[in-house]
Amino acid sequence: MTAPAVWWLMTFALVALELVTGTIYALLIAIGFAVGAIAAHLGAAMPTQIVCAAVACVAFVGGWYLRRRGRPKASLADMQIDVGEQVTVAAWSEARSAEVRYRGATWQVKPAGDGPLHPGIHRIVDVQGNFLVVEFIR
Repeated sequence: MTAPAVWWLMTFALVALELVTGTIYALLIAIGFAVGAIAAHLGAAMPTQIVCAAVACVAFVGGWYLRRRGRPKASLADMQIDVGEQVTVAAWSEARSAEVRYRGATWQVKPAGDGPLHPGIHRIVDVQGNFLVVEFIR
C-alpha cells in the first residue's frame, strides 16, 4: 500500500471517529493527517510527511484551543431557552405529571411546587432532564 493511501485511510478513520464521538478534535487531527497525505503525494520522504502532519495537527488543535479559551463560557441561563415560555396543561395525572405539546413535540411536565394542580396555562420555570417544570398562571 502506498504512503498516500495509508495517510488517507487514517484520515477517513479519524473522520468516522469524529462522526461517532462528536468531538471536533478528531476532525482537526484528520486535517493534519490530510496534510501528511498531500506531502506524500508531493513526493516528500516519510520523516517529512510525519513532521508536516504533526505540525498541522499541533497548529489546528492549538488554534482551536486558543479560540475556545478566548470565548466566555455560556451560562446555564443562556442555554435554557424554554424558561419563561408558556404551555397549556389539559389534565394532571395521579402521579403529579402531565403531557403537553410544546415546540412540535410531546413533553412531560411536572409542577414546580407541592400545591394543588390546576389545568390551564402554565409557565416553564426549569428544565430537568426530559421534564418541563411549570407553575400555574391561569
